[in-house]
Amino acid sequence: NKNTKELFPILVKNMNEVISEIIFGDSELSGEMEEEFKEVMMETQDERSMYVITNESKLYGAASILYEEPLHELAEKFGSDLYILPSSVHEVIAVSADMGSPDDLAEMVYEINMEQVDIDDRLSNQVYCYDKDLRTLRLATDTINKSLDDVDRGAISNLEREGR
Repeated sequence: NKNTKELFPILVKNMNEVISEIIFGDSELSGEMEEEFKEVMMETQDERSMYVITNESKLYGAASILYEEPLHELAEKFGSDLYILPSSVHEVIAVSADMGSPDDLAEMVYEINMEQVDIDDRLSNQVYCYDKDLRTLRLATDTINKSLDDVDRGAISNLEREGR
């Protein structure tokens, strides 16, 4: 919806920028030092870079992935498809598809969700793929959201295998 786009302008930021804002946000450190830090961080952008996609209010920013244009620009910048990792209802993380397999990334999302994201803010443990050439977004993984039972059973069978 066009209104949403105007009311909540989309924000795509390199994770390094986000980190530098967290570090330098309220500090008394000179702007010069922050600039230097950002420069170093920006020089190290490569296929392992992560981008945070949200909106300016940072509220329910994950909906921003519904706008195709910023995803396309980012995919062009990487020169590859993107994997989109649902970070929370407020933001998602985009990485180059060269960064790893969707299943490994989904495992990471799952662990972060379990450990760090408030249950009300969790989106899903799935990873999405943005196809640069087709300009479409689709599910890249099909792991049914793991239940705690699965985790327990997995741990138990590991112990059994180790003969404990």
